[in-house]
Amino acid sequence: MTRSSRLNAPLLAFCLAAAVAPACALHTRHAWEDYYITYRSSKNLATGHGLVFNVGDRLHTFTSPLGVLLPAVASLLTANSSDPAAWWIFRLMCIAAFGGAAALAAQLLRRLDCAGPAAAFTLVWLALEAKTVDFTINGMETAFMVLFLVHALRSHLTPGPRQWLHLGGAWAGLMWTRPDSFIYIGLIAAGCWVFNDPAQSGASRRSLLPVYLRAGAVATALYLPWLLFAHFYYGTAVPHTITAKSGIGDPRTLAGLLQTALRLPFTAWSDTSSLQGTFLPAYYLIGGWPERLLQFASAPAALAAVLWLLPFLRPVARACSFAFFGAHVYLSYFPYFPFPWYLPSTAVLGILALGLALAQLLAAIARWRTAEPGNTTPRYLAATALLLAAAVPAGAGWLTWQTARQFRAQQTYVEEGTRRKIGEWLQAHAEPGDTVFMEPLGYIGFYSNLKTYDFPGMSSREMVRARQLVGNDWIPLLEFLQPKWLVLRPQETDRLARRSPALLSDYYAPAREFSTLDQVQELDVAGRLYLEHDASFTVYRLQKPIMQRSKIAEASSRFDVSLRAIDGIEMTMVHAPGIMVVKVPAHATRFQARYGFPPDAYTGDLPLTDGATFQIDWEHGETKVNLLNVLIDPLSNPDHRRLLTLDHELPEPGADGARLVFRTLSGITTIKDWTCWSTPEFDRVK
Repeated sequence: MTRSSRLNAPLLAFCLAAAVAPACALHTRHAWEDYYITYRSSKNLATGHGLVFNVGDRLHTFTSPLGVLLPAVASLLTANSSDPAAWWIFRLMCIAAFGGAAALAAQLLRRLDCAGPAAAFTLVWLALEAKTVDFTINGMETAFMVLFLVHALRSHLTPGPRQWLHLGGAWAGLMWTRPDSFIYIGLIAAGCWVFNDPAQSGASRRSLLPVYLRAGAVATALYLPWLLFAHFYYGTAVPHTITAKSGIGDPRTLAGLLQTALRLPFTAWSDTSSLQGTFLPAYYLIGGWPERLLQFASAPAALAAVLWLLPFLRPVARACSFAFFGAHVYLSYFPYFPFPWYLPSTAVLGILALGLALAQLLAAIARWRTAEPGNTTPRYLAATALLLAAAVPAGAGWLTWQTARQFRAQQTYVEEGTRRKIGEWLQAHAEPGDTVFMEPLGYIGFYSNLKTYDFPGMSSREMVRARQLVGNDWIPLLEFLQPKWLVLRPQETDRLARRSPALLSDYYAPAREFSTLDQVQELDVAGRLYLEHDASFTVYRLQKPIMQRSKIAEASSRFDVSLRAIDGIEMTMVHAPGIMVVKVPAHATRFQARYGFPPDAYTGDLPLTDGATFQIDWEHGETKVNLLNVLIDPLSNPDHRRLLTLDHELPEPGADGARLVFRTLSGITTIKDWTCWSTPEFDRVK
């Protein structure tokens, strides 16, 4: 590589990345579903209604501070007059960040003396990686994540008096981009420290520690304003999106994390971890992609995950591989699903690790050729390595083109053809104060501008609270929340109708069907099954209340909630399945409550109750303590044919805002499950 080309490498890398991304943007016009979740808050901020999803409701409904603030700036630049113009301004910001990441990667490779074919391999692959390109132009914060990730790695390997300042700035940028970035910060720092090369870092492991401490102080100072704002504005610095996604999947344990780490390299050819999807299209698991593609794309991911174990590999390549491996352990175990927008952060680490390994391999072959000029083996080995290396970015380019075709169709037939139209139709036909339940929140939520009960509840504290009360099953959630509108895919409709036939026949009625499925099925695009998954929806409207709500307490049941005297004690009848919530008075230390069935539930004409489970939970914020969980079956157990009593101390006496949740669950049937609770009596601190 000549001196001129070496000097121009960052500029060339910037131009390549900044050319591929807008070309895909112009071709696909793709706006990701989640962009509109965030942009609804961005637009409310820009128009003076606060950084909220629903006006007047201070709920932290987005994950990335930059991802919500920059679109707000873009809207302000248009004088809040054009959402498409604001969208393109934000898209150009992201494209510039992606180009900047490529330029920084070129500078990093130059510093590491990675030139020629290996540098071209790395930079071209980075510029063509399908998910990274798409999530750069579709409204996600991905490009900024990649930019600060490369900047952090470059800062680790650029010694100097201001190294700590650059490193702290990169760390702060990562945290402003996504709050789970501390995982990547720790992994890269640990990798660069464990595999430290003083010749590259200019420091020993011991002298790196003060650099990390000062960088951490800088990052904290730069990120602290957002934490303080979020805490005082929303009441918590934890995004509600994180709260909403918790409680789905099995509990996480240290043993499970270690097991995931041990199995990870062997899962590259299966869908049991996030590793296979590193270099594959978004939601490839739904199907429609060639099987050979899955096998081919899994190979570099598997290789990148184990390079850090090779002691002869240069330290920086091992550090990148270690961070790549650790990130996939995190993504495979902690999120209940490795969503595709998480993976470009790992892809850039894997590409850098493989590019640096290729540079070392080619350098070793060159030395072999010099030492043995008459030996043809090194020449053939170099040709083979270069041929295989060229196939990877070539395959990435083909995949990016096919993905662009897929998302052009996605934008036309799904986003614009169904979801946006559903939102606009609801806006035209819904009444003020109506609520709508659906899984795909973005387009429908933005264009309807209604109060949304999305699953799992990223925009709705009511949904999260309902999940805490009745679980994640959609049927009890719908019965409890009673949204005015449902937006369901055909498979969701079939599942609900099969398990609760009355729900979609007696209580909800179809209002309008939106479908482009026939047009989608005629398309000749890879990954078409993903499009088919979202090409058809039915909107349902509530016809009559499912559950009667009580004014006596915060109680609800499918049947009437009423007061009833049993053995001279006034009881609230909350037919199972039902819920009653009672606030705990300030300074209360213990409580007493009566519960059971009225006699006519288990005597008289058949059929009779087959029993119910009575539960009492004490809740305070995110803390939940179970105080009662017992099956009461008066028909078969004579001891249950009376009111039972629970006298229990409160877990945290005097906790402000605590509540007791009384819940009853039916047995096999709901027949005569007339479960009753007394109003609890509280003892106070004397």
